[in-house]
Amino acid sequence: MGVVKMRWMPPAGVLALIFLLQCALLLVVVTPNWDGAFYYAYARSVVFDGDLALANDLQLAYPTAGADFVAKQLDTQRTVTGRVATPFAIGSALLWLPLLAALRLLALAGQALGLGVALDSGYEPFYLAAVNAFSALLGLAAFGLTYRLARAELGRGSALLGVATLMLATPLLYYQFRDPLYSHTASAFVTALVVTVWWRAARGGQALPGTGGALLLGGLIGLASLVRWQHVVYLALPVSSAVGWWWALPAGARRGGWSRPGRYLLLVGGAAFLVITPQLAFWRLFFGSWLTVPQGGGFLDWRAGFLGPLLFSSFRGLLAWMPIFFFGVAGLLLLARRRARLALPLLLVLALETYVNASTADWFAGGGFGPRRYTSELLILGVGYAAFLAALRPGWRYWLGVPLGVALAWQQWILLRFGLVENLGGQVVSMAPDFAWQADGLVAFARQLAGHVPALWQTPADFLVLAGSPLDLWLRHGLVPWAHGWGLLAAAGVLAVGYGLVRSRPGVGRIWWWAGGVLLLILLADGWILWLA
Repeated sequence: MGVVKMRWMPPAGVLALIFLLQCALLLVVVTPNWDGAFYYAYARSVVFDGDLALANDLQLAYPTAGADFVAKQLDTQRTVTGRVATPFAIGSALLWLPLLAALRLLALAGQALGLGVALDSGYEPFYLAAVNAFSALLGLAAFGLTYRLARAELGRGSALLGVATLMLATPLLYYQFRDPLYSHTASAFVTALVVTVWWRAARGGQALPGTGGALLLGGLIGLASLVRWQHVVYLALPVSSAVGWWWALPAGARRGGWSRPGRYLLLVGGAAFLVITPQLAFWRLFFGSWLTVPQGGGFLDWRAGFLGPLLFSSFRGLLAWMPIFFFGVAGLLLLARRRARLALPLLLVLALETYVNASTADWFAGGGFGPRRYTSELLILGVGYAAFLAALRPGWRYWLGVPLGVALAWQQWILLRFGLVENLGGQVVSMAPDFAWQADGLVAFARQLAGHVPALWQTPADFLVLAGSPLDLWLRHGLVPWAHGWGLLAAAGVLAVGYGLVRSRPGVGRIWWWAGGVLLLILLADGWILWLA
């Protein structure tokens, strides 16, 4: 079965090989721009300045940022509290902080010893390459978690083919390598971690997790909500577990059987809320309110009026830009017949995320690439697509799954190569506050895609090698992209340390020490942010 079994290379090697190929084609030392400039400014401001006054951080990004970004002069736009107006969540910066702080200490140590040059701005390639690579590796870790869960439930062949396809057939390809300072790789990783931890406890279905398990899951949901606020909907997972446990009780025991699931949900919800409090304190500091919609009151319309365009528009709609979404949904529906405890909660989360995305005025996610908000549901879609493949007969799985994967990846590559430059499918007419867009018909969009296919054999180097990528620097300009290699090394080291800590599997007693440490850090962060106010 060749591609499906791949006995000549372990699955981890297959995924790592695809990742390294992506690195060679795409990863560069990306300078902060647009959303990424704000996400990076949070971490840079804390590590280098010890404050959250972001104006100078944005100004430092101007020399290498795009002209459109500079022209906006975003550092001059202020809130009612006099702070820079920033609508972005703080979670991604929190994940980068340990790495950036370690690099800063390393640079200071080098200066003290008279080694190297001063690295004082935080915008040198020494820092940016490592944070970029760390963000890309978070995406790889999300794929790894997806593979592990899909393999356990659906088998090795379907899981490997499904995840390998997903690595090349979603907008996460773009955000791993072309805009890694956005929040999407961190979001994919943390939500994958949430589902992994939830399902590890829910798989048996006989008992709810104890105090430690509930606090861990709640804390991870809180962290996911810090990365992107809409991930609070992942609370649907523990709710589904609690309801399922209660429903499995004998009919006579249900009336008084709410105490245990109620306690479980209180622990999960309390831990989630505790972890979210730094964002609430941040809003208080920047917007003068503990709870707000930073984009403005008209940003959300809970009637979900943009569901049609979200699903079917040629301008960043799911059918045109991320068709693997529909295969994933179909797979989850098929899986529900024999793994309802897994498939139905995942479908519920996906439906809630879709409802939120369809309720935002910029359902197309501003000037970004494709339906990028669905990269957060990477694991859910990965399990669904693997389930779709597993539902096929073994022969059909190969003859349909492999060509389908190639077609999905090919379509995404054309969109990545040309989609933003030539506005395939349509374009933004205006941004805030009215968020207008212009869409082409799906037939016209298909013709646009097909029109770029001949470029593969006419100018293969231009088609496959993006300008500024490591492969381009090496092949065309004879340059060694040292910063790229340094970044991968530094970021991989941090992930390896984190993985080692997780693999140590501390006992239940030590969980309380971890929980106490996290609580202390949260209280210190909240106090520091409020003190700045």
